[in-house]
Amino acid sequence: MGVLLAIPVWLALREFVPTSAPGVCTALAQRRIVNVFAEQGVSLRCEGVHVQSVRSLGASVLTSDDATGLCAALGKHKGSALAVLPDSGSRGVGKQLGAFAHVSGLRGVLLSSELAIYAPAHEVELSAAEREALAYVTRVLFRGAREPSVASFPAALRRVERVEVMVMLSQHGDPRLWRSARGTSIARALLTATRVARDRWREREQAMGGPLPKKLVELDVDVSLLSEDGTLGSVQRTFVDRAITPAHGVGFDFRTAWHYLLPRDVARRKKGSFQALSELIVDQGLPLSVLGESDTRLYRFVPIALGSSKAPLR
Repeated sequence: MGVLLAIPVWLALREFVPTSAPGVCTALAQRRIVNVFAEQGVSLRCEGVHVQSVRSLGASVLTSDDATGLCAALGKHKGSALAVLPDSGSRGVGKQLGAFAHVSGLRGVLLSSELAIYAPAHEVELSAAEREALAYVTRVLFRGAREPSVASFPAALRRVERVEVMVMLSQHGDPRLWRSARGTSIARALLTATRVARDRWREREQAMGGPLPKKLVELDVDVSLLSEDGTLGSVQRTFVDRAITPAHGVGFDFRTAWHYLLPRDVARRKKGSFQALSELIVDQGLPLSVLGESDTRLYRFVPIALGSSKAPLR
């Protein structure tokens, strides 16, 4: 079902998103998004998706500087997602979303030069004690302890959802080794990521300076959630450079594998997000043409800290 909204004459000159825009309907279906609130000027029609004006959420939800009210309004009206026009001239939260900025409480679904779709995010709420315990458990696992059962983790970490968790070992602020894993809960992904990182250290033990259990006294242990913030609907250089902000990392899925750069790694390459992405692809021994293949998905993400354990010798 689609709704064509009345628009000012100047806005009518904008390029509308065609009803068959590549990836839009697929992305909505994959996320089971059925109720979209659209900014004035958006034309969106996908089977099984109900579209209505964002104005029904309240006159100031997009112009306010506080995203809390927008998220609350979406929840109250059972909104699955919000569709905005890039650079629409809005103020407040609407302007941030139109500029592809990361907004707390919302996560990108699909981003293109014609349309940006965001959905309410399920934020992980952990107490300080839970965060400390999570980092401690990760450190103990790196020492070689037996893996705990998933049932022993807090409920927020057992919630069934598609996530990616990264564990990192650093020394004096410099990363030594990190690995991430995807799973059906934060707890499961954490256990896998820790196991993979431990095995990788063992493979490179001599180069890393010795056995991991002994080196741990010198290493910080950090656990993060790599929270996806939107599939990119275009692989054009100008769009990629624009959509990957300083807060974002960039990654791509290709067949059964995925590769990514953390925000600091994108910044260190100093040639823009697209160039950093291109270098990542080449580093993996792949041709740049994979970006145009149907089984490649380009996305951005935001690292969210879950727990940290500083080196005991500090």
